[in-house]
Amino acid sequence: MNKRSPWKFFGTVVAAAAMLAGPVVAAQAYAPEGGILYQLPDNEKCLKGRGNCAVYPKSAQLPSGRLVAAFEKSTVVASSGAATGQTMPIYKSEDDGTSWQPLAEVKAPAYLSSDPQYAKYTSNWTNPYLYTLPENVGNLTAGTLLLATVVSGEDRYYTEHKAADPNWVPTNDGDRQDMAIALYSSIDDGATWKVVNVIATGGWQGGSAGATGVNVAKANTYRQVDPVWEPYLMVHNGMLVAYYSDENEYLGYDPATGVPVLDPDNDTAEDPHTQILAHKTWDGSSAAWSAPVVDIAGKNVTSGAKTYIGGGRPGMTNVVPTTDGKWFITYEYWGGGADVRFKMANDPLKFYADGDVDGEEISRADGKQGLLPFASGSRGLSWGGSPVVINLPDGRLVYNASGSGSVWVDESGRSDGVWTRYQTPLGGGYSRNLQYVKGTGQVHILQGTWGGATAGAIIRHADVDLGHSKGAYYRLINRKTGQIMGTGGNTTDANIGNADIPDVRLEDLGATPKPDTQYWHLVTKADGKSTLLNKAGGREAAIWTGNATIGQRIGQWVDNTAGGLWNVKQAPDGYYTFQAAKNTSAYLTGASAGAPLTLQNATTDGSQQWQLVKDPATATAPKVTSTVTGAVPNAAGWRSGLASVSLTLNEGAQAGIEYRLGEGEWQPYTAPVQVFGDGETILSYRAVVNGVAVENSGGAETIRIDATAPTVALVGGPTGDYTFGHDAAAPTCDAADAVSGLASCAVTGGGSAVGEHAYTATATDNAGNVSTADLTYTVLPWTVTGFTAPVDMAGVWNTVKGGSTVPFKFELFDGATELTDLTKVRSFTSATVACPGPGTVTDEIETVTTDVAGLTYEDGYFQQNWKTPKRAASCLQVTMTAQDETKLTANFILK
Repeated sequence: MNKRSPWKFFGTVVAAAAMLAGPVVAAQAYAPEGGILYQLPDNEKCLKGRGNCAVYPKSAQLPSGRLVAAFEKSTVVASSGAATGQTMPIYKSEDDGTSWQPLAEVKAPAYLSSDPQYAKYTSNWTNPYLYTLPENVGNLTAGTLLLATVVSGEDRYYTEHKAADPNWVPTNDGDRQDMAIALYSSIDDGATWKVVNVIATGGWQGGSAGATGVNVAKANTYRQVDPVWEPYLMVHNGMLVAYYSDENEYLGYDPATGVPVLDPDNDTAEDPHTQILAHKTWDGSSAAWSAPVVDIAGKNVTSGAKTYIGGGRPGMTNVVPTTDGKWFITYEYWGGGADVRFKMANDPLKFYADGDVDGEEISRADGKQGLLPFASGSRGLSWGGSPVVINLPDGRLVYNASGSGSVWVDESGRSDGVWTRYQTPLGGGYSRNLQYVKGTGQVHILQGTWGGATAGAIIRHADVDLGHSKGAYYRLINRKTGQIMGTGGNTTDANIGNADIPDVRLEDLGATPKPDTQYWHLVTKADGKSTLLNKAGGREAAIWTGNATIGQRIGQWVDNTAGGLWNVKQAPDGYYTFQAAKNTSAYLTGASAGAPLTLQNATTDGSQQWQLVKDPATATAPKVTSTVTGAVPNAAGWRSGLASVSLTLNEGAQAGIEYRLGEGEWQPYTAPVQVFGDGETILSYRAVVNGVAVENSGGAETIRIDATAPTVALVGGPTGDYTFGHDAAAPTCDAADAVSGLASCAVTGGGSAVGEHAYTATATDNAGNVSTADLTYTVLPWTVTGFTAPVDMAGVWNTVKGGSTVPFKFELFDGATELTDLTKVRSFTSATVACPGPGTVTDEIETVTTDVAGLTYEDGYFQQNWKTPKRAASCLQVTMTAQDETKLTANFILK
């Protein structure tokens, strides 16, 4: 509902008192009466004047099965004392809606993005819509959780008053401006969020007091006058579509395209209080959304000298497909009548095309038959605003609005289908959301009410079974009569579809054209007691008056009464009895053929004994699944150690599990199976019922284990140590693996430089096991002799006059072979070094030669003539380096 329309609250029905303290139950327990998802804590308070602290709950289900919910929480933000900094709460349920826990608080765009265009949006305010993408849309991937919400900024009216009076508290909506609909996304199931973009913005963003040519009310309050509200998301033809309510002033729209014509004076003209329904589309990757297109224009309104569309203020779009190829749009409409209207169209993007500006009443205010036909006794569809319509996977359509706690179901899902009323465990409310839950097949309801400070600070939840939910259904065959338990063809509450007369009775199989009414879903609740829910409409077989006295009849009722609870007890020969939980001396009884079912004292005539025969169409077929843990397989599927195989039967199935290894004998499964030992093992598994294997109930796991490393050796290569220059060929790798096979074998290492070396062969098998083999050897240096006279060695410092030439003579031997090739000498170098201290042994160079150039070999020696530098009182070290890095050095003092 639009927040600026207080007259719309009339007719809201608050929840039943019994819902105020719904129990919190364990996961997997079934509790249709639900409980409280959120209640305002004692240490928080609503914005001043608000009776709707927590409203507009919406939900979605993720591929993981998690349910997520969001709702407006308009409480005073501690850091600002007002609405600035307001966040959008996200709750989660991991047990199909049985219990809810806080998950996240989605901040306003200003706090989640550094983009300056979002800086003015400081509150994540209201009208959340959660949507799980069913397919890829541009850069958004299937399974992404989207959140569209109304965001806002802080009004200068608030800023000025706060500056003048720090204790001043803003009223009602918190005095806001800069309203827009923002789109967020989450790729971690709602835990964290980012801003995607802004879908649409409101008109007139403020003014200044005393300005001329501006509407006085707008200029003097600085408040937002033309907001946008109530987003609704869906994907159509590969595009993301955002429907929303728009209070900007439009003069009309193009009948060919549906694009509205914005009043040029939108920001200054007197507000005519109009609103249209529009939508935009986005491809998920381009910079901006499309231009708006009108969905519902509303009637014309004259204000001043201009005529605007938007009369009747249509709001709260819901769009769903029908099974006959149409598109069904519902919305609230405050232009008189039943407050909720609808249209049908061939294209969900062209609701404007038929020229009908305001659609048809979804039902008449007087409850008489309208354009949407309804079943006898069901009355017209609920009105009062806040309509919601959803599809169920089997095509059914489900509808509710704020004026009733009931829902209406179109079993055919067609545009011309008949709507039947079903009561729910949760009363009407200002806003009620419907969510199909794939884990249960039921519909989860969220409710936010409008009223006092307490009523407006609670979000409640409950489940309603509408038939065809998850799990097995049974025919209940009476032992005495052989007839089965049915409802005479009634599909809904007996007080709605059976003239307020209890309808559960004995009848012949096939006695009704509605066979689903002869099947019952046996559901065990948290306390161990059970209900019998009819397959046709999910109604429970309950004591009609609620008083569990002898003789009371049984009728169909919504699943929230103690009169519908039974203790199921084993009887002889595979039969069962149903003992009333409210009176343990009374039993469900079929006294005679064709008679109504009643409560009676215990008897042994068979009238209280029932055989449960599963409906083959709904029986849970057993299916065994396997989980393998232990050593992690590599890409080739091989494990290097033990594996453990756990086998699990699907929920709801009743069967045993057998397994076998290879072609061995089948044996009962009692604990995880350990598989070890090298080789490939096939573990097969299956479900068995009464010792008979169930076809297509199992499968097999192929376990490949190789815990043995491969063999490896080096072939060839050096056979021992050798002197430099006599390099041996590198060895090759010889490896094998008898289990998973050899993946690779590589040789690394080796070398020809003087020193110790090793070659390493590394073999890896297909399981990742590794073996190595090494070959070590030493490359020996050459033998060098010298320097000979006149150069002295052994630590003696040679003294020589600068500028003279010193002959260096030496020999090189490769083992016993003398080397004569000049290339065996790499270099002669000289370097300045520190001179020796006193007492150092010195020796004069006895002779020097001149006019000798370069290295020579003659008379059995290498000789290098070195001309000393012409500088006195310095010390040098001369080094000869051979190709094998062998060195020979001598020290000199220049004088």
